[in-house]
Amino acid sequence: MTPSQQTALELITQGCDKDGTITHDAAVDLLTDGGFEQPESEDLLEQLLLKGYVYESTTGLRLTP
Repeated sequence: MTPSQQTALELITQGCDKDGTITHDAAVDLLTDGGFEQPESEDLLEQLLLKGYVYESTTGLRLTP
């Protein structure tokens, strides 16, 4: 995991609801607010999805246990 991916995962983890979910848009917003540019935020989220750190569910994005 790259340092940028680690930072992105930490930001997303902090933004998750009590049930451990977050919407795609909210995750991108958190990354953008955390200092990443919009395209980079989208790319980082996609990388986390592809690598299995985050997965999509019917209720939004969830962190892989």
